[in-house]
Amino acid sequence: MDSSQRCEFDATDDCGEIDNLDKLHWWQKASIYQVLVQSFQDTNGDGKGDLRGVVERLDYFVALGVDVVWISPIYESPMCDMGYDISDYRKVNPIFGSMEDLELLVQEVHQRGLKIIFDIALNHTASTHEWFQTSRKARKNPSLGKRDWYFWSVGKLDDNGNRVPPNNWESTFTGSTWEYDELAGEFYLHIFGKNQPDLNWDCEEVRQELYSVLRFWLDKGIDGFRLDTMNLVSKTSDFPDAPISKGGCHWQPANYLFANGPRIHDYLQEMYEQVFAHYDVVTLAEMSCGVTPAQAVEYTSRHKPRPELNLIIQFQHVELDCHDGDKWMLREWELPELKRVIAEWQETLVNNGGWNTVWMENHDQSRGISRFTTNSPRFRALCAKLLALWQFTLQGTNLIFQGQELGMVNPNTFSEDMNQDIETVQYWNAACEDAIDGESHKLELAKKAIVQKGRDNTRIPFPWSDDPHGGFCPPSSKPWIPAFNHESEWCGAHQQRCPESVWSFYRSMILMKKAHPSLYHGSFECLDFDNPLVWAYKRRSKHTCYLTVLNFSPGATSWRYVDHGVDLARSKMLISNHQTCEATFTPDIILLRPFEGRLYQLAVE
Repeated sequence: MDSSQRCEFDATDDCGEIDNLDKLHWWQKASIYQVLVQSFQDTNGDGKGDLRGVVERLDYFVALGVDVVWISPIYESPMCDMGYDISDYRKVNPIFGSMEDLELLVQEVHQRGLKIIFDIALNHTASTHEWFQTSRKARKNPSLGKRDWYFWSVGKLDDNGNRVPPNNWESTFTGSTWEYDELAGEFYLHIFGKNQPDLNWDCEEVRQELYSVLRFWLDKGIDGFRLDTMNLVSKTSDFPDAPISKGGCHWQPANYLFANGPRIHDYLQEMYEQVFAHYDVVTLAEMSCGVTPAQAVEYTSRHKPRPELNLIIQFQHVELDCHDGDKWMLREWELPELKRVIAEWQETLVNNGGWNTVWMENHDQSRGISRFTTNSPRFRALCAKLLALWQFTLQGTNLIFQGQELGMVNPNTFSEDMNQDIETVQYWNAACEDAIDGESHKLELAKKAIVQKGRDNTRIPFPWSDDPHGGFCPPSSKPWIPAFNHESEWCGAHQQRCPESVWSFYRSMILMKKAHPSLYHGSFECLDFDNPLVWAYKRRSKHTCYLTVLNFSPGATSWRYVDHGVDLARSKMLISNHQTCEATFTPDIILLRPFEGRLYQLAVE
């Protein structure tokens, strides 16, 4: 750890009876690092990352200090949606390697004392999956079976006698959630892309086959799963129309009709009892299309007689910049809004037997620096460290997305060759159609939205070095998606050598949280909610108390700590994101430099 970023660090400060890491499950005290395999390290020169590349870079995770490697889907897939469209759950996609490569990865991870979890989509398959192909044919040949493994509907007739989808539900990737299939002569349901038909979890055969898939991989020694869109597996069965909330649009948002459905808890309890209860693993479930803190308690509380999930991923804090829930309609937000969202989650889950995940980036989201602070090169390193200090002083299990620890940012300009993601491409195509119809201004709005929110922003190749393509692939190869030209100071190799780098600060924060267990499980108290510039909060347990103070503005400011029952006279400043961390406070106020963050340990009476 860089001494210029550290003031005090005492691993024995809170080793009391309550503040004991041994009382936590391994996944509660872990830092989980997400690897997007396709963009991590290419070893065969095809421009795509592969499993051998992850194996070659395993010591990077050890050096950083993380505990768990979460790898993106590596199953057989047509790759219409980054591998979340699975065509065979038991086969490895050849673009990533072989089953032997995957087994080697699991072995090498464990030899380093790390754990590994797989990402899997159980709500839907690829349309090329044998199950769906059989289901299509089974309408005319019922003996084939699997007809009820997916959702089919004859639809309805419109006023002109044309057959149309059975309801007005809007897909998360625009358009209808229903697609007409010529072979079957009916519509099938797809909450996401038309190449991703939804599985019918009401069919017990479907559930049992999926449970068998989970056991197949768990028996290979993996340590758990990230369960994609898991709260969508139970839908409202009669498929009613959604209320009109988007004027002038035929297809309407219907999240509450296909998320957190009537049998969701039955299915998750069954899955736990038949699968996960028999292994020492973690379940990390994505709660797509909305979940409240109260609902999250129902999914994760250890007080429930029938367990369901360990952890969930919620999105309220990364939806603050959405207007009326529309990802592509940007809105300005204020710091007090973020405080209130985080405070509700911090207070609700742990107080009711649940456990938070703490995150700000992943394969579906934009970069945290660009979203929560500023893209200004002047403040980039400070902002990256500020956000690390924020993330690692919140209650829960931390998730880090590849490149986050380097301070990677969104692109500053729009480039159409960066648009490879199915969601972004469909949005851009719709904007282009509007432009043809005379609404050319929508193109500029779309460009701005894509630069800010496009999923490809975080999917670019990892910048290992200042070599061509950032060392992701051989110089003669062409990356599957354009690589940014990073200055050498931002690449992984340089940052690992530099004690003042963003990478080094992330490592410091990972170690800091391990040394101060109250940061995992202590209570959360937000101070000065309405302050538009400074975010201050306490983390407390029986024997320890911490104060985090964060200046989210590009200017110097101050915070009156005495108004909030804080006594700094006997405090220790544990860490600051500035290279010098002198105790700049008076008997009444803390003086904060631009984008400065500090962590204090307070005296406990």
